[in-house]
Amino acid sequence: MNLSIRAGVHGQGVFAEQAIPCGARIMDFTGPFLRHCQTTPDTLAVQIGPDLYLGASGGPDDRVNHSCDPNAGLVIGQGPVHLIAIRDIAAGEEICFDYSTTMDEDNWQMTCRCGAPRCRRIIRDGKHLPQEVWDRYLAMGIIPGYVQAARQRLVRAAVP
Repeated sequence: MNLSIRAGVHGQGVFAEQAIPCGARIMDFTGPFLRHCQTTPDTLAVQIGPDLYLGASGGPDDRVNHSCDPNAGLVIGQGPVHLIAIRDIAAGEEICFDYSTTMDEDNWQMTCRCGAPRCRRIIRDGKHLPQEVWDRYLAMGIIPGYVQAARQRLVRAAVP
């Protein structure tokens, strides 16, 4: 994939240097495995399981920013973590994914400044995504099993 790192909405970002079709694998996320206790709010990491994170790799995956209206999503399973295009991406467009799709830590949230028309203003755990967003992401296969399980627990707890 022909990508570049340059200034974006939130500092450095990853940009497509050529069109990327929907469904294409953009890159793999790599880095050292970390536990929650090894992270801080400033740690560059992405959650990939219950109490499991990928730390900074030093590669372009460290520079993929958030959007509440993303053009990419992470596929997290038993093997490598893939970033895929969830819609066609034009040459020159910044590649972003929705950070909420990977998160299941009740004490985590951050203010969003993505600027998307559908911006949620606060980025927090995936289990709190609005139903319409949840359903769309679930159909795309970009909500990992541990986040789906967290939402199921939340729904069960809300039923009297």
